[in-house]
Amino acid sequence: MFFEHDIHNEEKDDGWWRNMSRLKKGILAAFDHVTECMMPIIPILLAGGILKIIVMLLTAVHILSGTTEVILSALATTPFYFLPVYVAYSAAKHFETDPLLALTSVCIMLLPDFASLMESGERVTFAGIPVVAATYAYNVIPIILLIYCMSHIVKWLKRLIRESLQPYFLAVCAVFITSLLGILVIEPIVSLLSGLLADGLDLMQMRAPMIAWAVFAALTTLLVSTGMHWIFITLAISQIGVTGVDYGVMVAFLISNISLAGCDLAVFVKSKTADKKAMSISAMITEFVSGIAEPSIFGVCFKEKTPLIGNIFGCMIAGAVQGLLTVHCYTFAFPCVSTILMFYSVDDPANLWKAAAVAAVSFAASFLITALVYRDTEKTSGN
Repeated sequence: MFFEHDIHNEEKDDGWWRNMSRLKKGILAAFDHVTECMMPIIPILLAGGILKIIVMLLTAVHILSGTTEVILSALATTPFYFLPVYVAYSAAKHFETDPLLALTSVCIMLLPDFASLMESGERVTFAGIPVVAATYAYNVIPIILLIYCMSHIVKWLKRLIRESLQPYFLAVCAVFITSLLGILVIEPIVSLLSGLLADGLDLMQMRAPMIAWAVFAALTTLLVSTGMHWIFITLAISQIGVTGVDYGVMVAFLISNISLAGCDLAVFVKSKTADKKAMSISAMITEFVSGIAEPSIFGVCFKEKTPLIGNIFGCMIAGAVQGLLTVHCYTFAFPCVSTILMFYSVDDPANLWKAAAVAAVSFAASFLITALVYRDTEKTSGN
């Protein structure tokens, strides 16, 4: 009897672990999908961010003005406003469905008349079903989810509609179903969840900013290594697009990137082999110039182990300073030394110096901690 009871408990435990394993795989797969859909779009977003920084700089020194400034600002804003279109195309390629159907389904949501209706403030319904007002420009996650659903809708329609009739009915049915699914279901749900996440970050900023940003900054490298950072970056992009300001997410990623550069420098100083010195210094330069973190994360911190300690605690210290100073971000780019003007605003010029201060703290703290804990046990090639 006891033996049967033990077997029953073991079966329950095995079932629980299997369910948890499936959940873990599902979450990781979701993050992988987001990463794969976003990677092709990054150069376009970087182009927009760099143009915004150039316009900002030329306007600040009174070189740009009038209609020239308006036109260049429009060029810089276009990659962000039409981000859902690029995401739709990239997601359609990733999920192996028709890109033109995806673009049509998403462009409907950016139509000026539809956008005006959503922003009018009046009660909107479709066939008696309430439509939740939402801003569709700058969206990422709802579009990826929508095109994923569309890929299955198209497969279902191809089985349902005779092949001879598909040229006439497949496209119209796919666009009709997908667009309404996005407007009535997906966008309201994702907007609600995104709003709750944004409100949570704002609440952290108000209630316990030093603790909140210290913890978030300390986790950023781990988020990047798993692809989970895209959730927060897409939230920051949406906030910048809609409100003109991100309240701290991109600052935390600046802290993380500069912290990794500090860890790289410490490894360069203390390592004994030419290969490690070359890897660490090249990773540091990459961080400073482009803000790309992967060479440092996987080539230095994860490989050498102890530099990761310097990164986590260095980010934690700088994150606490971020919470103390309250630093914002006004333009999207990969945060690094060369894009530091993404933290500049004419209305808040001191914000740039605050961002520079937290970056300096991050670099110094991470360098010192890594220099203390890192030991290169390999011998030089001459020994």
